[in-house]
Amino acid sequence: MLQQNPEIHQTMVGVFEVGAVPFNPDGWGPPDSTTTTTTLPLHVPLAPFSRSDKLGRIADFTRSFPSSNANPSNRPSSAKPGAANSSDSPFDFSLDLDAFPFANPDDDSSFRLVDAKPPPRPKFGPKWRFNQHRTQLPQRRDEEVEAKKREAEKERVRRDRLYNLNRSNLNQARREAAIFKSSVDIQPEWNMLDQIPFSTFSKLSFSVPEPEDLLLCGALEYYDRSFDRITPKNERRLERFKNRNFFKVTTTDDPVIRRLANEDKATVFATDTILTTLMCAPRSVYSWDIVVQRVGNKLFFDKRDGSQLDLLSVHETSQEPLPEAKDDINSAYSLSVEAAYINQNFSQQVLVRDGNKVSFDEPNPFANEGDEVASVAYRYRRWKLDNDMHLVARCEVQSVVELNKQKSFLTLNALNEFDPKYSGVDWRQKLETQRGAVLATELKNNANKLAKWTAQALLASADLMKLGYVSRVHPRDHFNHVILAVVGYKPRDFAAQINLNTANMWGIVKSIVDLCMKLNEGKYVLVKDPSKPQVRIYEVPADAFENDYVEEPLPEEEQVQPPTEDAESVEANGITNNVEDKETEAQT
Repeated sequence: MLQQNPEIHQTMVGVFEVGAVPFNPDGWGPPDSTTTTTTLPLHVPLAPFSRSDKLGRIADFTRSFPSSNANPSNRPSSAKPGAANSSDSPFDFSLDLDAFPFANPDDDSSFRLVDAKPPPRPKFGPKWRFNQHRTQLPQRRDEEVEAKKREAEKERVRRDRLYNLNRSNLNQARREAAIFKSSVDIQPEWNMLDQIPFSTFSKLSFSVPEPEDLLLCGALEYYDRSFDRITPKNERRLERFKNRNFFKVTTTDDPVIRRLANEDKATVFATDTILTTLMCAPRSVYSWDIVVQRVGNKLFFDKRDGSQLDLLSVHETSQEPLPEAKDDINSAYSLSVEAAYINQNFSQQVLVRDGNKVSFDEPNPFANEGDEVASVAYRYRRWKLDNDMHLVARCEVQSVVELNKQKSFLTLNALNEFDPKYSGVDWRQKLETQRGAVLATELKNNANKLAKWTAQALLASADLMKLGYVSRVHPRDHFNHVILAVVGYKPRDFAAQINLNTANMWGIVKSIVDLCMKLNEGKYVLVKDPSKPQVRIYEVPADAFENDYVEEPLPEEEQVQPPTEDAESVEANGITNNVEDKETEAQT
């Protein structure tokens, strides 16, 4: 550029006459005193700097200064004190308002902050391949860290939004379709005697001594320990046990309990299912009902035929709403039927089934001669509630295992996954690496069901409780399932983990027993309110649940199953077999 424009060249030659540079024998920089300092250019500061400092411009010879007829205040000339001559203008940035129109002249205008970070480049583009020899790793690592931070921030914002949405809708009718209907139709002739809010249950506490076994009935098969090694990668298909009989007999229909009542072994009689429903009532959301019969000085807690207590709730304590249509495969009722079906089959599949059984005092009291009975043992146990009041309950265990040359009782239950989008956790991906997160999600969505299972294991004094993780083969196929994992827990440890207080459980039972013992002889029903955390006590006629004038759900084997056309991803043979199986069940 200097050769093409001689005029500029002549002008710039005079600018570079910096004069004599004095020598400093004592160190770096100019000497403390010198007589030649007046020949140095003005406005050229000398300051130490490090390699990390941001440097500005030293001199700018390309600027165009205002002409002489322009405003003198805009020229870097002698109009301002300290400006000696125009030859020092390339080094003077104090009045550079053309380049920095918004800058304050009193600020240090010789520095400009520039983002030295290059824009992100595509990883697989022509520029990337061209610049592969350059060192980009530190910059890429920074970008990855920033990207992870941005993703984490987005995830946090999403969680906060969902949390606030759930909090704002807690008191709204989000799940009204699932819990609006009462488990039993309240008849106009029923007389409501009392209603008890669940808030009063949390303050109750009662300690009972160790129970005594009055009788053991049934036979148990040994647990197959190979199921403890199941993982989602080597899952096992859930089998069906149609030939084995499962019994859900209520209290007053149990011949053993009738015999014990005639022998005056106790004053209060119930089953473990009914007791645990009362014990875990504060955790319940869905409506349930228990029939109470006061006969003489004795009290019997019963359930109706086809009661909800025979089924297993799914997503009862979850805030995610389930489909409203009853015939939908993911509705609350369809899922409860499916969960009961899974739980029964799982409890029989994890057994050795080699014919070796552990028999007890009496055979199964509900089985006929020659029937194939599911592996179950009934422990009739008695607790002392007061000096003149005892409670007898029928408790169940499903299997036995030999540990340290001693036989230990087991309870077998299965959690079921129907669609990961409802729970937000995919079991096939999380069970191996984040099993605690899966269990925490189930504790949040099925708090009542897990608490009842734990209470049943405690009532039966089971040494272990096995929880199976069973999932659908496909989210739209509710007939075929696979076992993904089986985990064992000690009941007392698991109760402490889920904050299940044994003294509080017995306190709830004791308060309800005392309340019912004050009633006159007759029949009553305890109904959990479908929309409020409270339980009501109604006085009902003696034949209330015997003339079928109360609408009741059909037994499980008579249920109309949802159509199988949703299970499109299943093999044709499997679907045909499923349909035939369900039709056979419906005919029986």
